[in-house]
Amino acid sequence: MTLTDTEPVQLPTREELLAEFGEADLSVLSLFRFCFVPVGRLGLLKSLTREEDWGAGDTVLLKYLAVHVRLSIEQGRYSFNDEQIVLTAGNLRTQAGVPIYVGLVRNHTSTENPWAMNWVGERPSCSPVPEPPCLGEWDSLDPASEIVLGVDLEDSERLERLPELANAPADLRTAALVGACHWALHRGLATEHRHSGVRSYFLPLYLRSRADLCAAPDLVASAEVQAGRLLIRFVLDPEIAYAPARAVVDRCDLLPAWLRESWRAKSSTEGED
Repeated sequence: MTLTDTEPVQLPTREELLAEFGEADLSVLSLFRFCFVPVGRLGLLKSLTREEDWGAGDTVLLKYLAVHVRLSIEQGRYSFNDEQIVLTAGNLRTQAGVPIYVGLVRNHTSTENPWAMNWVGERPSCSPVPEPPCLGEWDSLDPASEIVLGVDLEDSERLERLPELANAPADLRTAALVGACHWALHRGLATEHRHSGVRSYFLPLYLRSRADLCAAPDLVASAEVQAGRLLIRFVLDPEIAYAPARAVVDRCDLLPAWLRESWRAKSSTEGED
């Protein structure tokens, strides 16, 4: 071996990267276990893309990255620039419509995250240039589907906050929830999201007033299509549904009006505190 000879760099395999990522739950916590995301890099990403409300601590943007970084690695949609992993920032684009990319390098300063985001930009120095991950196809919704509740209505703090249902018997709560789901389905108000590896839908639950379809609902149900039925996995506050739903659309204006209003109302309330 001459002085100019060097040992070839052993690049990690897709399986090794997935093992470092951990559980396939597409959560921000899972992203942080895999990759350190410096505040400066996150800020640069925000400055490059179209302006929108990413929430306190940029939680919505982090959820977006959590979904797309994990899926990019799962699907092998990344390239190497020497030892740097290059992948898309999902489908985020600059205001001029140019795709945005991120670069990850080995994190030698911490044992908590094996990788660190060290680059954000428009023109990666790698070949081939990676493509965004595929989110897959959602099962179609049938408004006439049987709705099955997989949530315990006797132990739902969110339902308890609604005076109309606080002291109602379980069968009345069930009827109200199922009726609200069918009502939203028939009006095409569902929006897609991914919970772990499952493609699901959010349904707005209007339990007190249905006068304005663009208004924030009382609650939101997460529904999964199973063998022609619709299984309600959990019920949550409307603003909590925003980040998971935003993670699977190209632009925030593609989200339904009721969800955007829920997020706007939450952001306005936080701004007053």
